[in-house]
Amino acid sequence: GMIHPRMATTLGFVMTDAAVSPAELRPILRRAIERSYNRISVDGDTSTNDMVAVLANGASGKKPSLKKFESALTEVLESLAVQIVRDGEGARKLVTIDIAGAASDAAAEKIARAIANSPLVKTAIAGSDPNWGRIISSAGNAGVAFDPRAVDITLQGVPVCRGGLAAEFSEDEVKTKMDSAELAIHFTIRGRGRGKTRFWTCDFTEEYIRINGSYRT
Repeated sequence: GMIHPRMATTLGFVMTDAAVSPAELRPILRRAIERSYNRISVDGDTSTNDMVAVLANGASGKKPSLKKFESALTEVLESLAVQIVRDGEGARKLVTIDIAGAASDAAAEKIARAIANSPLVKTAIAGSDPNWGRIISSAGNAGVAFDPRAVDITLQGVPVCRGGLAAEFSEDEVKTKMDSAELAIHFTIRGRGRGKTRFWTCDFTEEYIRINGSYRT
């Protein structure tokens, strides 16, 4: 529990022998964190002791391309962040949320965060219920203006909402696809917006309630 961006109830340490200075590392780490640890949520609750540090001793004597170094660091941190979500208390499903067409990347992040932290969305996922109404409703609560008539939603690659209205789909087919240990939600706003993001969360199960209801943190 208590796993939510800013950051995620973790003490994370990454070590490298690359010759990268602290002044170079700081902005690289900030950007990498924004695309990884600050894009995950298990239950929407933050902790008081979050930290990720990169330790570079320069032992290799080689100075890498900073662009390539940042790409590699981001890949490592994304992998660690996803593993945190996958290991969430009581979690049975890893959920990847992709937002596209928002007014900005910041707006896309707000929409993704609202969907990821919605108890109704998370319980629907736990029950393999293709309830796209909960997804668009939670997005509407993100504090970001968008036209619901321009929204398309897919679950596991199956269109369930087109233009803010129900699409024709086999509920049994989608429910079967949602029984998977990994779930993909694509939320697209048609128009001129270019904002996008990717966010990771998990389902809410009875086990999460049992774990957090039986001990005091």
